[in-house]
Amino acid sequence: MTITVEVRMNSLRVDVLAFEAPCERCSFSFWWVFALLPSHRPRGDEFTTTDFPAAVETARDILADPDSEPGLREQLADRPAWQRGRGFNPNRCASCGHQAVWHTFEKIVDEALYGGWIHAAVGRVPVERWRAVRGGGQGISWPYC
Repeated sequence: MTITVEVRMNSLRVDVLAFEAPCERCSFSFWWVFALLPSHRPRGDEFTTTDFPAAVETARDILADPDSEPGLREQLADRPAWQRGRGFNPNRCASCGHQAVWHTFEKIVDEALYGGWIHAAVGRVPVERWRAVRGGGQGISWPYC
């Protein structure tokens, strides 16, 4: 006798947030992918910036959807091997390829908090993966929630 057990993976909808700002090298204006946020009734502490590898990979996976903003997935770079910790900027300029330092990324996040950001894409993320991305409650408060 064979028993088949269906395992249902719980997931949640997550938005990828982007903010338009110029490159500090060539002044080309492009969309910076700066955060992930659950779509349904998010708490402020669930706002997660894309300045660490697990968040970048999750953003890339969501941005792979054809309905997402075109080109954003390709501009997300991996953290250089010499960098450690959370603070790095995953965004490369869509025109010249410049990857600004994390201080510039922090400025983008601060400016985005005051408005002008968009929902660049939305996708489903398994709950266990989201918990791993969240890193045990790391993140900053998002005033939008």
